[in-house]
Amino acid sequence: MREFIRLQFKLKWGFNRNNNKASAVMTALAALIAVAVILALVWALSFVLRASISVTAKQLSQLFLTLIMIGLTIAATGMQMKRLFRSPDLNIAARFPLSPSKLFTSYLILNYIDLTIYSVVLVLPIMLVFGFAMSCLTVSYIFGIILGAIMMPIVPFALSIFFAIPLVYVLSFLEKHGIVRLILFVIFLVGCFVLYYYILTALARFFIHRNWEEGTLEIWEKLISGLDGYYNPAYYLGNTIFFNNFLLGFGVLLGGGAVLIACGVALARGVASSIRRKALEQGSGFYRRYSEIDDYPSGKAILRYTFKEIMRTKTYSYFYLGVAISTPVMVFFCNKLVTMVGVAQVGSGINFGASMLVVAVFMAMICSFTGSILSVEGKKFYITKLIPVSFRKQLTVKAILNVGVSLIALAISAVVLAALNFVNATQLVVLIAVQFVLSIGLVFNGINLNLANPNLKPKANGEAEEINITFMLLIGLLVAAIMGACGIVLPRVSPKNGDAAAYLICGVIVVIYTLINVLTFCFTVEEKYRKIEA
Repeated sequence: MREFIRLQFKLKWGFNRNNNKASAVMTALAALIAVAVILALVWALSFVLRASISVTAKQLSQLFLTLIMIGLTIAATGMQMKRLFRSPDLNIAARFPLSPSKLFTSYLILNYIDLTIYSVVLVLPIMLVFGFAMSCLTVSYIFGIILGAIMMPIVPFALSIFFAIPLVYVLSFLEKHGIVRLILFVIFLVGCFVLYYYILTALARFFIHRNWEEGTLEIWEKLISGLDGYYNPAYYLGNTIFFNNFLLGFGVLLGGGAVLIACGVALARGVASSIRRKALEQGSGFYRRYSEIDDYPSGKAILRYTFKEIMRTKTYSYFYLGVAISTPVMVFFCNKLVTMVGVAQVGSGINFGASMLVVAVFMAMICSFTGSILSVEGKKFYITKLIPVSFRKQLTVKAILNVGVSLIALAISAVVLAALNFVNATQLVVLIAVQFVLSIGLVFNGINLNLANPNLKPKANGEAEEINITFMLLIGLLVAAIMGACGIVLPRVSPKNGDAAAYLICGVIVVIYTLINVLTFCFTVEEKYRKIEA
């Protein structure tokens, strides 16, 4: 059992020499940027609330500890579901010289170890930044957060076992209803974004006007006082970190967590055994489906295949289509926030530039997934070389589908901007034209990038290659920042001709960018495609 745990741990956390170093660097850079943003938000919220309401460090800590605990519970639930009930390597694991009981115990231990790593990575930096903002960095506090980081996983781990069992059956239902799953993801994505928007808006109003919007302080006070109660598991963790009723906090976490874990394990053992046995008995034939040969023209057949490929791949169906569908809502909230901050700092008349920036950012997010348009094929790529359709036509059809998705999101976003009078009629026409041309450029840039750097190694569930997506996102954000800066600064510098200059420069930028990528595709696609080995 120990060797199995060590092997599984190494597979997840060990360094593989065959890994793409550039991908590892970009992933690390993206993680550092995300951590920096989170820590800045923690510091700002702590600093502002400390200055605005009468609250102790221990009381305010309940807000962040509760959020971390919720995040760890969600992560732990996913791990329990994947390893205990829906293991992707079940057929391989079943051949190990381990009894089902030892295999089940090994997965529980692995999940707890992973959760402890996540806890340390989250709790230590967040609570250190929180302590700095609250001016409570002492030796005892530092020792307390180290102890708290170690004890934090107990409750999320215990709760995740109970949450995982019903969710397994819910996901089994949703797997047969992909549209329902996508709708639920979009609702969740928009909900998280709206919450994030309101927090940023509250902070922006405070730093700009040095006061809170009416009623905001009352909401924060009620929230913090509500979280600092006996019914909140984070309350006992706060007691442990701040050595306030330490024995109560430590005892409840350790004793209550142990009881919950024991009950959860007893309940999950039978369920996991039943699910895993059925999965082994059904085998691969259970998922076999027979279909007739469809007589479609080559272009339509590739279009249908690409769309089905998107729906079958989680990365595409969730984050590609999900972001595309939710883009109009996020454009509305982002535009409000950027416009509010911009008007306060720069002055009125920045709506066009702000709208150009926000829409371009979301166009970049949508089109960045074309950076894996070939990689997602994996080992099936050789089929694309055998079918009687030119390489150029195959990729052109895929490009049309991706441009079409971004165009739909752009059209709805434009309706939102027009309905709320963010831009006038002329600005709206220019924005639509510029963003449409930009989406074509981004799509062909992603295809060219993937042609130059295809990664056809087997990937879990056919997931997309992240490095190209990351590169495309950075390129798109750079182009969006340049156009947004032109749209905001030029009308300010030259009130008479600034608007026309902004329209012209934004148009020239995207036309040149798109022409370069389209011409590169046209003249190099055949040669690059032939050189790729599946």
